[in-house]
Amino acid sequence: MAPLQNNEVRLVDYIPAYQPHFERLNKWWIERYFTVEPVDEDVLGKPDQHIIAKGGDIIFAMVGETIAGTVALKSIDAESAEMTKMAVDEAYQGHRIGWKLAEGILDVARKKGLKKVVLYSNTKLVPALNMYQKLGFREIPVEEGRYERSTIKMEIVFDEENRHYAIADGLINAINTAVPLLRQIPETVAAERITRGKWSPKEIIGHLIDSAINNNVRFIRSQQISLLEIPGYAQDFWVKGQAWQFSSWQELIDLWAGMNKHLALTIRAIPAEALQHLIKINENEPVTLEYVVTDYLGHLKHHLTQVKIIL
Repeated sequence: MAPLQNNEVRLVDYIPAYQPHFERLNKWWIERYFTVEPVDEDVLGKPDQHIIAKGGDIIFAMVGETIAGTVALKSIDAESAEMTKMAVDEAYQGHRIGWKLAEGILDVARKKGLKKVVLYSNTKLVPALNMYQKLGFREIPVEEGRYERSTIKMEIVFDEENRHYAIADGLINAINTAVPLLRQIPETVAAERITRGKWSPKEIIGHLIDSAINNNVRFIRSQQISLLEIPGYAQDFWVKGQAWQFSSWQELIDLWAGMNKHLALTIRAIPAEALQHLIKINENEPVTLEYVVTDYLGHLKHHLTQVKIIL
């Protein structure tokens, strides 16, 4: 099937005649990966009773006259709801229909004035979890007593100041731009120190790996402690001690890119309220975690310009 255009997929609200499709689509994916539980049978057979009548919503993705997917919003209380029962017909997977359904049901939640939406899933459903994370969901503790198959719980809180998402996205963009350009630099050029006492490109990228190592600790520990006191690190000592000058250039690029892709995930997972936690590095004045995260990207871009990578 050729890729679907955005205007070929439209979202429609639930009507009782669509109940068999709601049941069909969801039973297919549950049976493919798990076991249909009694609670599934009840909800899928009676969505009017269990979802609609209790203040929830169900929407469907239509391609022409074909129902290609569905998702529900199940009311929890006056401020929150659960996004549940998302399913896309196997014939229409790979066309971002799940993404459109998720955006559509989150829009429904916002218009209802809800403050947050949660979801329950399983960690082996990797594509779905990646989509949820990109939409702004983050992992929170999962309680007992939900579905047997639920091994992860996520939530999205509307109207949070998620400025750090832009930093995470900027970090990924920097990696994607820089890696092909770095790979064009020959090993001998990457190893050259232009003047005595200056770092070679290998050592500059190595320094950025050191920065990733140290800031990863800062990003994590400062979420637990409102005023984290942490030592700095001697940059030249680390560069020499890590022996970056004697590392393979291509392997250095891979290590730098991999660590920063991980850091982008770490940054996105920071709760918004933790961004105002303070970090005191050496004898410097305390700064917020948000400042440290923002400065990290600026520092990375600064050093990339030293190896002629213009972002």
